[in-house]
Amino acid sequence: MEVLNQAKRPGIRALLEVAGIQPGKVTATTIGFALGPRINAAGRLDHAMIAYRLLAAKTIEEAHKWANKLQELNIRRQDITRTAQQEISAQVTIDDQDNIPLIFAAHDGLLPGVVGLVAGRLTEEYFRPAVVMEKGDTESRASCRSIPQFDITSALDQCADLLVRHGGHALAAGFTIMNENITALQKRLTQMAHESLSGQTLSPTLDIDLEVDIHSLSETLAHELTLLEPCGNGNPPPVFMCRNVHVADYRTVGKDSKHLKLRISRASQPPLDAIAFGFGDWVSQMPERIDIAFHLEINEWNGRRNLQANIQDIRPAES
Repeated sequence: MEVLNQAKRPGIRALLEVAGIQPGKVTATTIGFALGPRINAAGRLDHAMIAYRLLAAKTIEEAHKWANKLQELNIRRQDITRTAQQEISAQVTIDDQDNIPLIFAAHDGLLPGVVGLVAGRLTEEYFRPAVVMEKGDTESRASCRSIPQFDITSALDQCADLLVRHGGHALAAGFTIMNENITALQKRLTQMAHESLSGQTLSPTLDIDLEVDIHSLSETLAHELTLLEPCGNGNPPPVFMCRNVHVADYRTVGKDSKHLKLRISRASQPPLDAIAFGFGDWVSQMPERIDIAFHLEINEWNGRRNLQANIQDIRPAES
């Protein structure tokens, strides 16, 4: 982390520039959500050598060339993922959302580099296991994402007679299949998911680590929390909760206005900035007072640094 923040290599410096991150401000979060996706976009949509050439660049001019290419690929990757998700979601009717135990989608034109991303988005949207397949002429490849209640790799183990190869873990997997076996696999996986999930209330849960007073939040605390990084599977970032906070201001942000930007009032203190990704629909029904569950972080953007609540869930405050 210390070496990355020095940004001595032209490739690292150019990558930070296109991602809008200043040297010295690299964190585990910016690596996971800003730098990593741009590097990965090369292999997903073009060739991984593009990322290699960036990191091996000898001059800043050469590095800018490859960093801009990665930026273009990442934007294209986002658009392709969004479009594919919308097309598959359009096939899932309102009635299906409560009844289908598993989403199974196969497309001829879906790029192999984004099937896992699309499956992940669908699992987040519907809280159901999702299988998204890139169809080939004779054999096809798929990525799967799942929920804690359904071990997708165990399910694939029980379908091994239909598969060329498969592997993964409880929440994510992939497989290759001959096209003549796709229908049989879909039926078997759907039946297994139905038997496993039937009778359960399928909705995501969020574990709260600590309820705090909105006035106790500070940059010092946010900095101390970085000592817990890197966070991820097996070491999730702490989730805090504040009750009955006053919403001073709110608006939608991002492409298609899908995200929500808020300012939370704090007596005798500056308002707390907050971002809620995927909560744009709340703009039409925002109560004056809400309860929030969130990660606490420092937001760095265009040279500005401020304390921010990264909201994971919202509910109206109890009166």
